[in-house]
Amino acid sequence: MNEVVNGAEESTYMRGRESMSSVDPSSKTSPAGSISPDLLRSLADVKGQAQFLLYLADQIEESLEQLGSETDSCHGAFLCKVLGMYSSQLETKHHGLGDKIAETCQEVYVTVREYDAV
Repeated sequence: MNEVVNGAEESTYMRGRESMSSVDPSSKTSPAGSISPDLLRSLADVKGQAQFLLYLADQIEESLEQLGSETDSCHGAFLCKVLGMYSSQLETKHHGLGDKIAETCQEVYVTVREYDAV
């Protein structure tokens, strides 16, 4: 089941976005100079993790709807296991995203201070 979630994470991250390797952080500039490539990577990481959280929430919602109308007890048991897996992933990713957002905000504050100093 982890393969399903990990594959979904990768495809969800890529949906509607350019791959990280195709983004050239040095091509984006601000009036104060170039934006830190680390900051751009952090922002891309936050967006990717947030997209995955949305994907998980959608999957949980869909699975709960299926569970509510399921008549086959075996498939119902399978859906319960899938829901447990999705919930676990959602909780894990939620904590990771909070930490990453805090780090990224600090990088943004530093960038803004550097810009204001110019």
